[in-house]
Amino acid sequence: MYIKRLSVQNVKSFRQETVFDLGRGVNYLVGDNNGGKSTVLESLLFLFEGSTAYKWRPDTFYSTNADGPTRVVVDISGGVEELVRQGKYALLQSFLFEDDGEVVLRLERSSQMRTVVQSGKDKSVDVKAVCFWHPERQQFENVTGIDAKVKAIFDFEAIWADAQPGDHIDFANTKTLGRLLDAAFTRFAQTERWKSLVTAHGSAFADDDEESFLVETEKLANDIKSLVEDQYGHAAMRFEFTLPDPSVFMKQGRLHVDDGAGETPVEGKGSGMQRAIALGIIQLYAKAEHTEDTENTTPLILMLDEPETWLHPSAQLRLGDALSVIGERDQVFIITHSPYLIRKFDSRKHRLTVIAGQDHERKIDTSTSFGLFGVGEPTWGEINYRAFGMCSHDFHNELYGFIQKHLDDKKPAGKSAKEEEVDAFLVFQGLKHVKIWERHASFKYPTTVPGYVRNSIHHPENTANIPVTDADLRIATDELVSVVERLVESGNAGVGGVAA
Repeated sequence: MYIKRLSVQNVKSFRQETVFDLGRGVNYLVGDNNGGKSTVLESLLFLFEGSTAYKWRPDTFYSTNADGPTRVVVDISGGVEELVRQGKYALLQSFLFEDDGEVVLRLERSSQMRTVVQSGKDKSVDVKAVCFWHPERQQFENVTGIDAKVKAIFDFEAIWADAQPGDHIDFANTKTLGRLLDAAFTRFAQTERWKSLVTAHGSAFADDDEESFLVETEKLANDIKSLVEDQYGHAAMRFEFTLPDPSVFMKQGRLHVDDGAGETPVEGKGSGMQRAIALGIIQLYAKAEHTEDTENTTPLILMLDEPETWLHPSAQLRLGDALSVIGERDQVFIITHSPYLIRKFDSRKHRLTVIAGQDHERKIDTSTSFGLFGVGEPTWGEINYRAFGMCSHDFHNELYGFIQKHLDDKKPAGKSAKEEEVDAFLVFQGLKHVKIWERHASFKYPTTVPGYVRNSIHHPENTANIPVTDADLRIATDELVSVVERLVESGNAGVGGVAA
């Protein structure tokens, strides 16, 4: 299963209803600071886990002076039919419906106090209740009661940029490390040493051995029996001690680290070391071949907030590779400002969402909606431009090349548009000749800023001109983006710049 769609309203800075379409595997969330990227992940946890005394409270999570309730709606898909076959979720079978060719289950948590008619009776619903959309009755209903069942649909592991990673180096089998240990324990249970432990446990708790612990408990059981029989009647009883479940062993475990300053439990190390270990565990999980053999079949959703922190570029690239592998079996959310992690974006398997601006000026683009060159997916250069406002020579070349190809396709076969033709076209599009390019001492000519930048990129050997500044590159890139957008929107350029 995976989370297919998220809708938020009156959540922090998201006042108007905002919808995010999400992918099965890796989902990148990039963009400006304070744009709401973390709020997207917090909204998911708010819906599935509810507010607590210290998380997602009304004073910190709800929009200030909101006009209407705070509301989060989620569609889950990709296996909900199997979910409702489980006994505790069987009551949700009639809540399934089809959306965009997939069977989905829609959940809502809202701060609105309201009354819903269910089975002919009025039922009060508030933010403590998660409701499910019934397609026939066309209403949200609370049919699972307490949130425990909802919390159990997914295993969330969220590592926040400002959190202590030691909190997430967790041995519970719902976490990445716990799943690795669970898989390792499954393999260990096949060894002779484990079989010896089973035999020793059977001997220690045998009911026919005078030295068994059960003999020690017989007197206690008989004393309780006597008291019960005196007061209530006959009641034979005995104690039984079975072999502990593997999870019991895991709960007693601790990870110790010696970084040269002495060995201590991991939570005693600095935040840098803790985070490095947490990310290392995640990368190891990506390589693990046996985690799917464990009994825990609840889907894992991994959330990473700025995982690039404290990682050098090559380590970020390796982390990106590992997260891509995890995305083949689990849903992953990555909030990042790193162009190195973004380099690992694969349009065939991943989903990228750019959140630019804030409040009413916020703009949200997905990877399938802002591919500037008409091919449906953005280039790395465009992603960095849209997400981080970064201008690069590569992106400038892509833009300039798109326009040049557009002009090439209007010429006879085998002919290419020359530099002066491209510059004339840019002037026709409204750009100005504000620069002078000196090819050599006796040949200078006026040009647009994009033309000047293009010549500087392609002719680094020419030192007669003033070097291109960051401001020049920004102006040239913005102007070329504007021209390309007009070409695409008007239908004068198709895929790859081909004239319509």
